[in-house]
Amino acid sequence: MNVMRDQAMNHSGLYIELIHQRAVEIDRRAQRLGPLLAAAAAPQAAATAPEPVTVRLACAADWPRLRDVAELDSSLLPAAPLLVGERDGRAVAALSLSSGAVIADPFVATADVVALLHLRARQLGAERRRRPARALAWRLSRANGWL
Repeated sequence: MNVMRDQAMNHSGLYIELIHQRAVEIDRRAQRLGPLLAAAAAPQAAATAPEPVTVRLACAADWPRLRDVAELDSSLLPAAPLLVGERDGRAVAALSLSSGAVIADPFVATADVVALLHLRARQLGAERRRRPARALAWRLSRANGWL
């Protein structure tokens, strides 16, 4: 019986030594490859950083770009007044305050911009309920040079 127990302990000791050697090898690889992997992942993290988003009322100067966005979206330009969502200074989405219709550039990630447009429209809707609708539409149109 002692012979079997001694053999089992020898095999266990060998197994533990193999595990230890494998751990040392993995540590060496991690030390060598760790900085390379971190450097490779850094540009991806920087590339996926979102650009600033601006939500504002559309003005007359926006119409050419909004027509292009509507054409890319295979849609008609929604009725004014419009909220425009810009990413990095470029109009990528618009929402009609009168109809709720949305256009968005299909070649740019715009889900977050459209969500912000809907949020701002709801905020303006709450404001509109406090003011007469015609007065708000007139102010928006006047402020953007549509009148």
